[in-house]
Amino acid sequence: MKMRMSLVPILTGFLFLLISAESCLSARGVIQLNDPESQKIVLARIGDTPVTVKELVDFAKSSPTFYGFLQIPGGPDKLLKELVMEKLLLLEGKDMKIPEPAGGNESAYLLKVKKELLPPPPPINEKEARKYYETHLEEFSTPLLLHLSQVKVYFTEKTRKQAWNRIKKALYELEKGVPFEQVAEKYSEEPISRSRGGDIGFVPSTSLEPDEVREKILKLKKGQVSDILTIGNSFTIVKLKNRREPIADPFDRVKDLAFQKAQQAKQKEQLERLRQRLEKKWHVVYVNVP
Repeated sequence: MKMRMSLVPILTGFLFLLISAESCLSARGVIQLNDPESQKIVLARIGDTPVTVKELVDFAKSSPTFYGFLQIPGGPDKLLKELVMEKLLLLEGKDMKIPEPAGGNESAYLLKVKKELLPPPPPINEKEARKYYETHLEEFSTPLLLHLSQVKVYFTEKTRKQAWNRIKKALYELEKGVPFEQVAEKYSEEPISRSRGGDIGFVPSTSLEPDEVREKILKLKKGQVSDILTIGNSFTIVKLKNRREPIADPFDRVKDLAFQKAQQAKQKEQLERLRQRLEKKWHVVYVNVP
């Protein structure tokens, strides 16, 4: 049985939260990546072999692009899956006795194994491209923009109780009718939005994470305030001030893009099926971070 959790469930936006590259967030708070004890935490297992925080950080440091994943919402989750997939491809390649290239270049070997396991999918036809367009209309539209304000209180494992009490006081005042701007200036700990009475401007709905947070915010009516949301290492209250509805481009104008995206989606599905097959074969378990 697989246990999957989000390493960094964060509500993003232009001013929502910046994550330090020196830390990653678990369900219970901040994991300090430079702390020797935190680096021993097991994030996944491949059979009996653990995959630790240290391995994830070392993997991130192997590439400037990968290292950036430690700093973006949902990044560590994606990075962990990439790390596990690389390990699975190496195992599968050796199991299939695919010969290693001269010089033992691991990157070249990974590409060779992946090419062997993932033949190119057939080209997309116009019917498939149009179907993709119709079922993913938001990708061919201006985004739904939400004008939001926030009250944000940060926490660590040690300060979680105090942070909860602080955000509860903020919610109590809002329920009593105190203007949102005053409550944000009094209680919010995010300095930029606090200086604006909690206002963070218009945020694309696609940038709201995780999914359950996005769903709750999308259900808000204009002027309505959310309940307390746990977003990464913060307790956050959000107010929907306004919204700008998306405007879709006609298919003929974005036809080439629809073909491209439909082809990429097919390749992604193919890769995901391979991932699931290899995870099952090699007994991968994603472990909840303590």
